[in-house]
Amino acid sequence: MTPLKRKDNSVSHTANLLTSILLCYPEIATINLDPKTNLVRFIFYLSTSLAGDAVDAFKERLQQSLDAYYFLVNKDVEISSFSFQTQDFFTILEFQRDVLTLTQKEIALIIALLQEQFGDNLITDEDDDLLVDDLSLHEELIGHMLEHTIETSDNSRLIALRDEGRVLVFNK
Repeated sequence: MTPLKRKDNSVSHTANLLTSILLCYPEIATINLDPKTNLVRFIFYLSTSLAGDAVDAFKERLQQSLDAYYFLVNKDVEISSFSFQTQDFFTILEFQRDVLTLTQKEIALIIALLQEQFGDNLITDEDDDLLVDDLSLHEELIGHMLEHTIETSDNSRLIALRDEGRVLVFNK
């Protein structure tokens, strides 16, 4: 991994976007952005091991909810998929999405569905010292940054993750 140094500020802008998303949504453990494939991956952790039937039922519910959202906002998406890795005592949920049509409202919808389904089993990294003053303003900023990232993205592959209350962004 290399440091975030570029002549232009598109890498810095994208790093700020990923950091803002992680700060606004403590439910997201990791974000991986690959501009070469126009793919963003969100990783969530559940503190329970899901059975195969529960995974399939929830996967179907998530996809139906997103399909309804895409229909209502008249959006064609290239990639929108979920995968689950069930371990002995926890589950890893990965949501893959093409970044070109991703919106802040869609991120909020996914998190709301996860919270509704899993409640306290959805692992969050809440920091009482970090308070977002105006959540709606912050969400609007993320929406604007998403649009700008689409316009200015270069080929830098970034990953943002949480580590003991901090957000780290790496250039792969």
